[in-house]
Amino acid sequence: MKNFKLILALAIVLPVFSYGQKKVFLKYNLKKGETFITHTSTNQDITITAQGQTMNMNQVISSDITTKVEKVSADSIVTSNTMDKMTMDQTMFGQELKYDSSDPSTYASGRGKQIGEALNKLIGKAYKITMDHSGNIGSYDISELINEGGKVSSNLKSSNNYIVFPKHKIKVGDTWEADIRPMKTDNMKIHMKYTLKKLSGKKATISVSGTITANEIDGQTLNLSGTQSGTIVINTKTGWPISAHLTQDIKMKLEKNGMEIPMEISSTINSTSQKK
Repeated sequence: MKNFKLILALAIVLPVFSYGQKKVFLKYNLKKGETFITHTSTNQDITITAQGQTMNMNQVISSDITTKVEKVSADSIVTSNTMDKMTMDQTMFGQELKYDSSDPSTYASGRGKQIGEALNKLIGKAYKITMDHSGNIGSYDISELINEGGKVSSNLKSSNNYIVFPKHKIKVGDTWEADIRPMKTDNMKIHMKYTLKKLSGKKATISVSGTITANEIDGQTLNLSGTQSGTIVINTKTGWPISAHLTQDIKMKLEKNGMEIPMEISSTINSTSQKK
């Protein structure tokens, strides 16, 4: 009889927990003047095949970016983003190359000088992003970053950890999808699937998985396909990404001087961000 009462009690209580599960409405709730510092480290293994020869390279790139909220309206948010520092540790053919934007000796001569001439143009320069409160990117202003051909600046245009939130309340276990086109001038598309995995205090853990495709970037013809997956932790009050751990695998074929050059890039991306 006691067991029957226990089972009956559970049958009544459990649906209460099921139907009463917490729901949240996530969006970017930022205020003008707020500033965030984001540190990102990307570890890449790159394989390039050209003229029957295969080259393997590993590089670890880190960056510190300051993001300031410049303008907030009912339908948009404008941020100004400045690259404060960048480092790169590259190993190829058993030789190591180190670049540090804060250390002139690392780009004084040789290959380091070539890399420094390209990457130093990014340091201290601001690029602006305009998005809506759900995280849909509306436009980029990279006029300060454009170098010869705009090649380096395009990498910044096509990379961010912003999540595109749904326009309705969600609970743990819910999924939603979004199509992202980072660069309107390029034929690149990103399709992402998100799942709310955990709610704890003022934090939400969201798993992400998606595909990346492109046929042309910066006027360069290529055949690119890839996948991206991982987790991003956000502040539920502001929508701002606190930390991210992502893996990315890309295969592509570059066309150069009538030749196809296959490349494979496997990346692990870790980032942390905090309010200044």
